[in-house]
Amino acid sequence: MYERCLNEAERILAMDKDVIVPVKKVWQEVVKQGKGQGFEVPSLADFETMLEADPRFEFMPSQRELFEEEDGLSEEERAEEEAEMERLGFYSGDRIKLKRVELTPELLGGIIRRKVDRTMEALTKAWEMRPQDDKDTEDQLLDILARTQKLQREVKEAFSEERMAAVAKTIKKKNSPKRTATKTNRKAAAKKTTVSRKQSSRGNSSKKPRRGSAR
Repeated sequence: MYERCLNEAERILAMDKDVIVPVKKVWQEVVKQGKGQGFEVPSLADFETMLEADPRFEFMPSQRELFEEEDGLSEEERAEEEAEMERLGFYSGDRIKLKRVELTPELLGGIIRRKVDRTMEALTKAWEMRPQDDKDTEDQLLDILARTQKLQREVKEAFSEERMAAVAKTIKKKNSPKRTATKTNRKAAAKKTTVSRKQSSRGNSSKKPRRGSAR
């Protein structure tokens, strides 16, 4: 019944550069497509269950509830805050990826860089929307912006495309069949040499020295 939803989720994930995507974000996109194309979409909870059961997807449960503390907000206030965070591109809850997509160093580097860039964009928007005549809030935002900008520079350097490509090349070379076979052959040759030396040593020790004639 909901096969169309799962196919649509697969298409959305295949196009998302982040690879590991919040389930709620995928669901919202599927809902949008369902309204436009006229197919039924289940609730978010049922959608999560379907994704988890489908072999095409790799489901990543959220651990948020283990660390989340009471923030003193009402349900309505929390929902408003969550909606605002989602508008900025930050989603809570479980994540999902396509099982067929391998998390290579290049992909991971790109994901990390985009996450930090997105955080910087959100903070810049927060600065533009800051309350006027509130020096404390201004100072706090400026400090956070400076720290995030520094992190952004460090991440771009540490996880640059060039570095990630070099890491991928090293991993590929290390795991290549030819290298593995060569390493195995070297071990076998070393073992054979050791055995030969031991056998030679035993053969030499078994020979009795000849005594010369006294006359």
